[in-house]
Amino acid sequence: MSSVDFIYFGGAFDPVHAGHVDAVKIVRESFPDAKITIVPGFLVPIAGGGVKAPATPFVDRVAMAVIAFDEWPLVDVSSMEEELPTPNYTFQTIESLAGDLPAARIGWMIGADQLANFTEWKNARRILELASLIVLPRPLFKAGDTLALAQTVATALGFSVTLDSENQRIDLDGGGSIYVMPKAPASVSSSEVRTLAAQSLSKIKNMVPHSVIEYITDLGLYQQVVSQDYQTT
Repeated sequence: MSSVDFIYFGGAFDPVHAGHVDAVKIVRESFPDAKITIVPGFLVPIAGGGVKAPATPFVDRVAMAVIAFDEWPLVDVSSMEEELPTPNYTFQTIESLAGDLPAARIGWMIGADQLANFTEWKNARRILELASLIVLPRPLFKAGDTLALAQTVATALGFSVTLDSENQRIDLDGGGSIYVMPKAPASVSSSEVRTLAAQSLSKIKNMVPHSVIEYITDLGLYQQVVSQDYQTT
């Protein structure tokens, strides 16, 4: 696959963990020449509507992402969302990127669970007009099922679609494409990491890159459990 130039991976990254790292590895295998940028959210949407700042400061979440992907070729971390108006939604981030890179083919990484409610995202159609979605299956989602879901989502948003089952891709008339990755990343959640870290950092040694655990230790992060019900929009 080589039909995107720049790929963006948004999220709270509170903290970055093995699932995030695995997701980037999987996408890198399918798009070896694309630049991948990690985009920690400054304010993140929460259940029930609205946005809030995660308990972990933005500067620390950015720093942990930088540490996790240090020295990876064609992978970097952006703090761009700190400069965007708030509240900020994914379509606004992509509009900003498209304005800066008018000739570029942009991809946005999401999980299959996020694809399931994608039609509820703010200006979801606008996202697909400006960018392609790169969808990572979840353990309970088979790749074929995820592709069928992608077709349903695109049709619901008013796109005519061309299905390429062999390459696990859907092309949208008047938009980008939806690519389904061939495998799921490691099943790890940031909320689980925060809960276990508050008990003992030894419990997250296989869930978080070692260099990130060192950062967490040095700054005394996640010593108490703070409920954060993040959503994506």
